[in-house]
Amino acid sequence: MNDPKIMQIFSDVGAVVSDSHFVYSSGRHSSVYINKDALYVHSNVISALCRLMVRSYTADQIDVVVGPVLGGIVLSQWVAYYLNQKRSSGETLAVFAEKESDGPDKHFAFHRGYDRYLAGKNVLVVEDILTTGGSARQVIDLVRQHGGNVLGLTALCNRGNVQPEDVGNVPIQTLITVSLETYTEEDCPFCQQNVPINIELGKGRAFLAKKKTA
Repeated sequence: MNDPKIMQIFSDVGAVVSDSHFVYSSGRHSSVYINKDALYVHSNVISALCRLMVRSYTADQIDVVVGPVLGGIVLSQWVAYYLNQKRSSGETLAVFAEKESDGPDKHFAFHRGYDRYLAGKNVLVVEDILTTGGSARQVIDLVRQHGGNVLGLTALCNRGNVQPEDVGNVPIQTLITVSLETYTEEDCPFCQQNVPINIELGKGRAFLAKKKTA
């Protein structure tokens, strides 16, 4: 069950937006959008949320925190910071995976020498919003390819009912869970009713640009 205080934090900064026609990164459509960018502009809010994200982990067991670019950079830094506050010795490092491509075929890779920090290490993967779990799964697979042992996945919000089996059988912990109806473009009732696509939030602008050139 969601903690009302955490839900209030999301609400207070306008991170839950409804009654519009949104396109997600996954390509699915919905009438509700979790605006993670409304969280990131408030460093005190992100700091407080990341502190909550580490509360159930044993800090000494986590060697590295990994997040996907871009939001995962911020989350990995703060989560590692609070894990280090709880450690009895040693240090938890923070690294991030970068996109090699975008869109439905996007995939991630480690650059800047970050891959050398993973082999034989216990890793916690962080994500902001889980919709299909696709990005998190790719990062988890990438960590494993470099010899890392993924202990868990922690996220701000699970809005797609993502389960451990969707992300490589890794335990998932999220601050809030939001049940949303999402649709493919073909089945989207808002598309069928010609409801304008929101181009300010989500991937609506890119979606329309692609439709125009198709």
